[in-house]
Amino acid sequence: MKNLSKNKTGLQENYDAIVVGSGYGAGTSASRLSRMGLRVAVLERGQEILPGNFPKTLGDGLESFQADLGFTKLGNETALFDLHTNKGISVLVGCGIGGTSLINGNVMLHPDDRVFDTEFWPAALRKDRKDGLQEGYRRAEAMLTPATYPDDVKLAKLDAFRKSAKALGAEVVLPPINVTFEDRTEGNIPGMVQPACTLCGDCCSGCNVGSKNTIPMNYLPDAVDHGAEIFAGIQVHHIERDGDNWLIFYRDLDDDADGADLRTLSAPIVTLGAGTLGSTEILLRSKENGLDLSDQLGKGFSGNGDVIAFGYNCDEQVDAVGVGHPPIVDKAPVGPVIAGLIDLRDTENLDDGMVIQEGAIPSVLGPALPELMAGTGTFFGKDTDHGIRDFFAEKGRMLKSFALGAYTGSVNATMTYLVMAHDGSDGEMHLENDKLKIDWEDAGKRPVFQNISDTLKKATAALGGTYVDNPAWSKMLGRNLVSVHPLGGCSMGDNAENGTIDHKCRVFTGNSDEVHQGLYVCDGSALPRSLGVNPALTITAITERAMMLFALDYDRQFDTGISEKRQIRYASPDNDSV
Repeated sequence: MKNLSKNKTGLQENYDAIVVGSGYGAGTSASRLSRMGLRVAVLERGQEILPGNFPKTLGDGLESFQADLGFTKLGNETALFDLHTNKGISVLVGCGIGGTSLINGNVMLHPDDRVFDTEFWPAALRKDRKDGLQEGYRRAEAMLTPATYPDDVKLAKLDAFRKSAKALGAEVVLPPINVTFEDRTEGNIPGMVQPACTLCGDCCSGCNVGSKNTIPMNYLPDAVDHGAEIFAGIQVHHIERDGDNWLIFYRDLDDDADGADLRTLSAPIVTLGAGTLGSTEILLRSKENGLDLSDQLGKGFSGNGDVIAFGYNCDEQVDAVGVGHPPIVDKAPVGPVIAGLIDLRDTENLDDGMVIQEGAIPSVLGPALPELMAGTGTFFGKDTDHGIRDFFAEKGRMLKSFALGAYTGSVNATMTYLVMAHDGSDGEMHLENDKLKIDWEDAGKRPVFQNISDTLKKATAALGGTYVDNPAWSKMLGRNLVSVHPLGGCSMGDNAENGTIDHKCRVFTGNSDEVHQGLYVCDGSALPRSLGVNPALTITAITERAMMLFALDYDRQFDTGISEKRQIRYASPDNDSV
């Protein structure tokens, strides 16, 4: 596969439209605006990583990690794994061309219908659910091509997960996921030819096979085929109005000086798709620089009820540590990072529902897992079964992992749980020393998280394991949360008194009902509440709807099918033909 991005020497001063970011919302915007015939530039802070070049070792993983700890910043600011620690919640997102799609769990679920019944959403969007929004979902699914795990190859983690489901009075279902399970020899809509998934389990450290349907496998090549230009290593600082145009103030991150002077680009149309943290930060800075924006900016933050926890050292093999590609060990297939789902959303009260997904830990973390899991299990775990025979069996598995590594013993008998629920969606973001900060100190003390913990402990007891909450959520560490699905901050509303953008994703001016001409936000920051499921599909659908409405407003047309401009590309690292 060849690069989608261009050398920055080709960056022009003016475009018809500029898209900031390259994840689900940004990629969708870039594709659709380009199909309308606009000259589009896509600006991405991170770098382009092709299949075959994602981290393969623990050392690679450390080099691909950055963290904003508040008092200091670790790592390169273009590194793939981007961690932000804050009061009450830490957030992990992806950084690179493709955004968080590069490292997410691939799941493409529709929210519970009742989510859109709530008044968090603009009335116009609620009224358009059966028409425009559903068409948005249809278009998103046509491009992302999710499929369910075929289950013709049995996975130990799914078999174990079914025992957990039974203990909860539920069943495991196979959710649609953005993974290609059969060789795609004729290409998808943009012409991407992809090999079948090897079931290596490394989806969350980046797919080195080329079978994961990330945004660089669909929307972004489609945008390029229709004339869009993608540039990596560009960090947008803020935007300003300049007559009929928008000025984009940015840093070229290839410059050595951290305080390099800001440069500018201009366009009459700008779509912010830099993610919940990125787009909110850019607009907060823009407000500080004089742009008239709603006082709701930065409010309505949600971690989507995210919880990660573990059933450590269970009584049976789970096989939930990735083996990499090429595989570093010869063992049973792990499967995609998420293949199964326990759906517990059928509750009388919407906010009491949750979904539980099983996960796989990437191979890059394998060398650290025996000591790491033993430590967290000892200090933070709750053993769900007892007895002298069980005690010695658990210690024996632990010693086996210490001696022979993560693919044996206690680590190989560990289940990873990933949960999404509803958390109130009332966190706030602000700037501190020109950097975004989240202030949501007591969110982890809400009953929903204790309910999740109790449910997962029951699921672990069915496997005879030691239940381990995320250590950050321990009483000792202050009940802090960790989210990989941050939402809100530029939330939709009926007007500027209850939102930052309208139902078309247009940015409100000040606290009026008017909107800034040509300024849009299309990413997770636009969602005004938790979804209780993985949000990627909904972000894409809402962006598709916004682009349909954009075309009507600007008297433009575009199709969504296979185009005569389509190029055949090969996603496999073993074939770089075009």
